[in-house]
Amino acid sequence: MPKMVAVLRLLAPILLVALAPVLSARADTASDTIVLQLSGPAEFEYAGYFAALWQGYYKDAGITVEIRPGSAPGQGNVDPAHEVSEGHAQFGVGSMRLVTQAAQGLPLLLLAPIFQTSGAEIYFRADSEFGSPGALLKGKIGRLPATDPLELEMSTALRGDGIDPGKLVTVPVESDQAVAALADRRVDAIVGSAWDFPWTARARTLPIKSFDPADYRVEFYGDTLFTVARFERSNPALVQHFREASLKGWAYALDHPDEIAARLVSDLPPPPGVDDPAGFNRYQVTVAQVLSRYPIVALGHSSPERWSRIEASLAGVGALVAVADPDSFVYDPERRARSRTDWRDGAILALAVLLAVAVGAALVLRRRRRAAPGTAPSLPAPTVVPLPVPAPSPPAEIAAGIGPLPEPPAGPVAPPPATDLNAILTGLEAKIRERVPASASFRLSLLDELWPCRTDTDAVSALVLGLVGAAVREMRPSDTLIVGTRNASFTSENVGDVVGGKIGDFARITVRDSGAGYGEAQLERIFDPAATARPAVAAAWPAMNRLGGYVRVESAEGVGTAIHLYFPREEQEKPAAAPEEAQGPRRYRASGSSPTQRRSRSLR
Repeated sequence: MPKMVAVLRLLAPILLVALAPVLSARADTASDTIVLQLSGPAEFEYAGYFAALWQGYYKDAGITVEIRPGSAPGQGNVDPAHEVSEGHAQFGVGSMRLVTQAAQGLPLLLLAPIFQTSGAEIYFRADSEFGSPGALLKGKIGRLPATDPLELEMSTALRGDGIDPGKLVTVPVESDQAVAALADRRVDAIVGSAWDFPWTARARTLPIKSFDPADYRVEFYGDTLFTVARFERSNPALVQHFREASLKGWAYALDHPDEIAARLVSDLPPPPGVDDPAGFNRYQVTVAQVLSRYPIVALGHSSPERWSRIEASLAGVGALVAVADPDSFVYDPERRARSRTDWRDGAILALAVLLAVAVGAALVLRRRRRAAPGTAPSLPAPTVVPLPVPAPSPPAEIAAGIGPLPEPPAGPVAPPPATDLNAILTGLEAKIRERVPASASFRLSLLDELWPCRTDTDAVSALVLGLVGAAVREMRPSDTLIVGTRNASFTSENVGDVVGGKIGDFARITVRDSGAGYGEAQLERIFDPAATARPAVAAAWPAMNRLGGYVRVESAEGVGTAIHLYFPREEQEKPAAAPEEAQGPRRYRASGSSPTQRRSRSLR
């Protein structure tokens, strides 16, 4: 027994040292006040953080929090990213400009996007028509300061529609003068935010219309909670608890909007220049509900694929020199929890085994002392546990989850005379609208100078209506359906960037919805009739093959799905279309131009 005690005394300090990080991580809270720097004044756009403070969620997590409001447009220049990077605050709230700042070297860690879409819109007077990026070429467009993140929203939408922003006729406008410039007719259109632009325009009795830049490129996230990577490394539990408390506060604010909006008015200074703070906060309640998509989408949800596409969109306008892996700047609470606990669990398990061995050895020694002299100790027979034999690896296609693929048709049939795809879609508009629920939205987005192609009008009509019906069945009340046309040109230089692309010129029909979208596993099987999530898409592959074209599918969870139908252009002289540009690394797509191209990773 003394030997066993000696062994335990030897192992005890080692065990305590190994357990120290585990115990300290559970008690990792801040004794000092933690500062949250907002990007704007105290209004409902930031209600969730105040709700977390007022409801005691931060206190319950052991965190003392000070919330510092930011500046209103044109009222100063408080940059949350620099405040956090320089240590004046530990957490901040920012826009998609955080992605560009991270690329410029700021060690930012994006913790949770609160709003699934940014709320940026291109606004124009109701007595005019500038409802698409192409239409902006015909007017005077307001240009905000380069530091305003809304400028990136407009330029990326233009690039997404194949338009060079440098070709616009622009007029410099300060951020706080955007509505005035539109009302005074100094500009015909200008980018603005749904958080305040419509409210200010209504106060000036200015009727306006708008279009969403996200209809022409990836949808940007809205306000995002962030910190710096070094703070998270030093305080992993604190960051986790702060994030959880903040999301809990946002859930409370969105579930009890009247209560929180009233308290914002009674307890905090009103936003500068707002004459009716109560009405303004009630207005922002609706904006917050729409942009967050709560409770349909979980607060703080984000997709690595979508972040990659956002990076690529920003790189396309020169805002990023290079894209990075989202894992380097986007917080994944599950991955970080695993990385922090895996080595601890291993250490604890190893030490437990050592402790058990030590105890067993001590007991054996004790028995030996009690055994008769010259008698060998009796040991139990060893137990042999056979190791499992690994099963043989399945074929590559089965392992990939594709399953048996249908054979392609024998070959394309002779195409009919030249066809105007815009005319086909215009003729289908009434039927499409009948299929879209009244609570959802729908619009056609037709390119005026669309290339003619040779195809079967009836076959195209059936394809489009089938794809629309499939999309509508998965749409939620607030979702949007867009059916549009574009020109696409592939050369030997860019065809490799597009899964299933063919060299040549094509007219394209796209059926795009903002539904829940699909993950990689579902997208891999999208063309398999026996396993597809959308049978209409599986049917489109052989149909397009017969018509001499092909089909591509893009989808991301939380973003939506787009089905692209490519029809060969009729041979004639026309200006070349801009090549399809990169959309983001590690983006999953499916293509149905041939069976071998149906599952692929693309750097688009």
